[in-house]
Amino acid sequence: MKNMSESLENYLRAIYILHIDGKIPRIKDISKMLDVRDASTVEAIKRLEKSGMITHEKYGYINLNEKGLAYAERVYRKYITLIDFFVNILNLSKEESYKLSCGIEHHMTKDFFTSLEAMMLFIKRNPIEYTKMKQFIKKYSNEMPHVFRTTLEEVEEGEEIKIISLSGSEDKKQQLLKLGIYPGLSLILNKIKDNYIELYLKGKNILIEKENAKFIIVE
Repeated sequence: MKNMSESLENYLRAIYILHIDGKIPRIKDISKMLDVRDASTVEAIKRLEKSGMITHEKYGYINLNEKGLAYAERVYRKYITLIDFFVNILNLSKEESYKLSCGIEHHMTKDFFTSLEAMMLFIKRNPIEYTKMKQFIKKYSNEMPHVFRTTLEEVEEGEEIKIISLSGSEDKKQQLLKLGIYPGLSLILNKIKDNYIELYLKGKNILIEKENAKFIIVE
């Protein structure tokens, strides 16, 4: 099976994980791991067996054959490499990393995977560079404007907004907090002047310098 569907690859990976965990996979075990109905698992197992990936004793255990084991190992290797990258390099949560990895693994080309695996190996063999990189990522995340989110400088007069976070250095955040700007506030952008933005909040106006607007993340 050269072009296996994403769904079948997920089933194959689940069977492989159960094997390496020392368990003998059964329909109910696979269904529980993938959070699907037993009927869906039964259908998938039939297709994997027909493709020569597994053997399945009726009402019994499921085993990977040589072909299935080789394929499952490749799928699993991509999966854990992605999780390693998301958790240990990008500092994402395990839950988010699992979801992302489960989607991306099916679309990784050979060159993409080889490059990613080589990069992870290089990082682990060079702990000084690894530490510097993590520190830089953390600093960038904390201090740089959130370019992929809406900031106050993009809002037009009359719009009602809610502040969801502040970016920039700690000094910058403290400066904004002292002005009464903090996450959770709902307010209206009243006027845009030459160097200032006037915000209306609970009967009073707050003036924000335009250069600080990019550090206020809104929705």
